[in-house]
Amino acid sequence: MDATEITLVVIAVLVGFFAKGATGIGGPMLAVPVLAGFMGAEYAAAVIAIPTFVANCWLMWKMRDGATGISWFMTPLLVAGAVGTLGGAWLLTSVDEDTISLVLAGLVIAYIVWYFVGPEEKLSDRWARRLAAPVGFSGGALVGATGIGAPVIASYVHALEMARSAFIFAVTLPFWVLGGAQMVAYGYLGVLDSERLIAGLIASIPALAVMPPASKVGEKLSHRRFQIIVLAILAAAALRLIWTALT
Repeated sequence: MDATEITLVVIAVLVGFFAKGATGIGGPMLAVPVLAGFMGAEYAAAVIAIPTFVANCWLMWKMRDGATGISWFMTPLLVAGAVGTLGGAWLLTSVDEDTISLVLAGLVIAYIVWYFVGPEEKLSDRWARRLAAPVGFSGGALVGATGIGAPVIASYVHALEMARSAFIFAVTLPFWVLGGAQMVAYGYLGVLDSERLIAGLIASIPALAVMPPASKVGEKLSHRRFQIIVLAILAAAALRLIWTALT
């Protein structure tokens, strides 16, 4: 990459992980597509997996007070997600990325429409329990295949109408677990080699630098504004996926 391309990647990392620090999501969704445009999807997914994992460690510690009362849906989500991630890593090398992108974008858009059609409704506990494992599996498969699982997992947790700290912890924990499984699978398949590992560690520096100030910005948001910003990030991710698939 030349100096201009490196600058664009750094900006994408800073913007993406600022959003992640404020809302719990956004890092890979913004950084992976930019990096993929220069180096390919496989390279981007492998490199951004490193700062994402590191950032998730920081976020879980920061938002640890939101861990109470989420095990009822988190356990099946994590178990199914780990299995899905291993399968998704295989898909990365064998399935058309455009098809995956369009399906994922359609699911996110459908959720956003549902949210605004019935903004006072939240996902019932009964349906939340039923959907936990399928969401975990599909989110894990997407993490393994594309490096981006937030549109599925964050849409599910967003529908539970949780407070900010609980929401961020609830989306960060599966990202952390699935990210670990992702890196193990990438290492086994040869996707994460020494060159990409070093690039990922370098990308972790600006990612971590921007997280603390972003978190302080997020603390000042009202619940409703926080929810809308999360939806805006999801919408941007869906549009980016559609654009990537069709161009």
